[in-house]
Amino acid sequence: MEDKLLRHGSIIFFATIISFFFAYVFQFYMARELGPESYGILGSMLSLLYVFSVPASVVTTTLAQVVSEQKGKEEYGKIKSILLISVKKLMYIGVIIFILLMAISPFLKNVLNLPSETPVIILGFSLIFITILPSPRGVLQGMQEFGSLGFNMAMDKPALLLCGILFTYLGMGIDGAILSYGIAALVLLIIALLPLRFIFKKESEKVDLSVYKYASPVLVLILCITVMSSIDIIFVRKYFPAEVSGYFTAMKMLGEVIYFLALALGGVLLPKVSELETLKVAHGFLLRKTLIYFGILLAAILSAYAFAPELMITILFGKVYSSVAGYLIWYALAMGLLSLAIVFMFYDVSAKRTAFRYPLVMFTFLEIVLLMVFHETIGQIIGIQIAVFFVLLLSVITINRRYMSHAQDG
Repeated sequence: MEDKLLRHGSIIFFATIISFFFAYVFQFYMARELGPESYGILGSMLSLLYVFSVPASVVTTTLAQVVSEQKGKEEYGKIKSILLISVKKLMYIGVIIFILLMAISPFLKNVLNLPSETPVIILGFSLIFITILPSPRGVLQGMQEFGSLGFNMAMDKPALLLCGILFTYLGMGIDGAILSYGIAALVLLIIALLPLRFIFKKESEKVDLSVYKYASPVLVLILCITVMSSIDIIFVRKYFPAEVSGYFTAMKMLGEVIYFLALALGGVLLPKVSELETLKVAHGFLLRKTLIYFGILLAAILSAYAFAPELMITILFGKVYSSVAGYLIWYALAMGLLSLAIVFMFYDVSAKRTAFRYPLVMFTFLEIVLLMVFHETIGQIIGIQIAVFFVLLLSVITINRRYMSHAQDG
């Protein structure tokens, strides 16, 4: 199991690296092509995208947990039913989100200082496909088909980049940049279904919908960490000039490398812990190894950001964005603290431990309230995040130790 964790983790890690590379090429291209003001709009739209795609992300994590149990029983007919039901439900959710965003687009235009409602409407359309994509990915993850899942993840951002270059070349500007996410998701949806062809040959079996009992803690986890990692750009967009939001978005893109690495490792950890939990086999060693892998990566990234922040931002985004270089290491530290907490919480939810929900919800609201009060400078915003994420990390570590202590006593 330990060797498989390393092998599967390596597959997802390298797929994530490839995805990151092309994602940042996309960001670098858009930063230079659109300019700071329009690039700031893209940053705020991406934050909305992350928040509104939470239902789909919840389904991904829930499906991975549920399918891993069905796989252990070789109940592939039930896996087929789960896949079909989830695709149908996510399609409905995507359409509802599209309609909702169209309805509130005038409000968001004013709040985010957008030039028109069009970016919000295009985002809503894109979210239809973005919302469906996690269904087949969740099934691949739950079946531990990390080769196919890794390939799908690796192709994600190259497809996004190609669409982005095409649409901006056609003169669509910021609208084309946002639409790229939807069209790329459609392409990836088709690719994700191909390795699942054998599932469709199985006869559907009735599935107990109580398998979605895991959705509640997963919903809390995904929603809260998405808000905690994304809410900052909304406040920057609201209270700072458009150019500053563009600079902040560039810095955020680099800082979030850490956050997305934690999500990738958590995605590998989840089905493995869930399967061992079902078999009543000890799995604490998986958490320890994951923390070691992530700790090494975190130390390397923080070192790079500490010693050459201006050089990295200038090379990747351009000299005009270098004014935020001094904040990069501190923002990366904030993301590192949050990401360490995420690893612990992914482990807990995989083992059906849900006590983390209470401090997580509390600190999510605390971050929002503090940012509503204190947002005079970029440094102030980052300082609040460091403080909140640090205390959250201490809380989830304490909860994890209590679980371990009770397990030993039992």
